[in-house]
Order: sequence, then C-alpha cells, then structure tokens
Amino acid sequence: MTPQGGHKYPHPPSPADLGLLSDADAGAARRRTGADLTRMKKFRFQLLAEWIGANFPPCAVADVGGGKGLLAYLLQGAGFSCTVIDPVDQALPDKYRDLASGRQLKVPASASVPRLTREFRAGLAERFDLLVALHAHGVNLQILDAVRDHGVSCVVLPCCVIGEPSVPEIGLDWFTWLTDEARESGLPVEYFYLNFKGQNVGFYIRGKRP
Repeated sequence: MTPQGGHKYPHPPSPADLGLLSDADAGAARRRTGADLTRMKKFRFQLLAEWIGANFPPCAVADVGGGKGLLAYLLQGAGFSCTVIDPVDQALPDKYRDLASGRQLKVPASASVPRLTREFRAGLAERFDLLVALHAHGVNLQILDAVRDHGVSCVVLPCCVIGEPSVPEIGLDWFTWLTDEARESGLPVEYFYLNFKGQNVGFYIRGKRP
C-alpha cells in the first residue's frame, strides 16, 4: 500500500503474528483441503457476514464503504438491518457464490439494500449499533472516533491509508498503527482473521451497543 508520500508501508501482521494461530495451526492451515481450503478474495463478503452473524446479535449495521452492497444483502438475510454508506451509488450484484455449497445464487432483481450515498462521518454512527468496514478508504479514523464518542461497536479490516487525515511513520504498518491509535483512545481492541487470500486480518471493538 502506497500513501500520499509515495513510500510503501510494511505488510500487516499475519494471524500467527497476532496470536490467532500457533505455529502448528499455521502449518496445518497451509495444508488445508476440501471445504477448509483458503478461499479466493471474492468470498470475503460471505466470510465476513458469517463471522458477524456468529459474533454479534442482529442489530442496526452500517456497511461503511460497502460498494455494491453484497455484505449488506447477506447480513439482511441473517436478520440484521444493514445500510450501505458509500459516496458512490452502485447496484447490487446479480449473483454471488454460496459459501457452504459453492453454488452460484441469483440476487432477485427486486432486491435492494438501504443506502446513504455520502462519505462516512462519525456523527452518522448515532443511528447504528455496529459499524463494519471491509477495506474502506479514508474513514478508518472516523470509525474510531464514532466508537469512542457514540458507544457503538465496530468490525474493521484495514486496507490502505488513502484519504486518511493521519498516517504512520515510515517503517510501521498501517494495521498496527491504527490499532495502537484505538488503544490510546481507551478502546478495547480484539483481533480476528478470515480464511481468504489477501489482507484477511481485522480487529473489532465492542461498545455499549448493540
């Protein structure tokens, strides 16, 4: 990831670096077969929706930088009330691949998800319980402000520093810097990872809501 200044930051920590996998587990992960194989990046929405459903009760979710809205659509199907907040208005995809069966499923032409076509700002958090940011650009610090000021929870998979008002010094990776910023604000950071190729480590903070 290359910031405005032109230098590249180090890669984010791995699941093993974060203590989410032991050395033995990491070795086993490299030898996965069948349904346990590491998924392609296109499955990130399905994997994240599954993880959120297992770790949070149905609540009001903001899918920050949610793009076409597949994550919001999947969360709606799991009983969440989910709104996409993204400055670019996009239509839902017409199909996606089911995580469990591998079958391709159609999204009904009549389907839709609520949208706010604008950039996320911390004040928008008042109407939600959980903020989700899957590789959202330029608003990660706004999300931390929202968690601190409004007592909401968040789930974040940080990607790059594009558009952020403050960035790490050379030599420090963005993920570690961002989680350090959260802790310095008194926020209790916990780590997780998803089984897809690419930047698959994230963190979450449990606020007073939900």
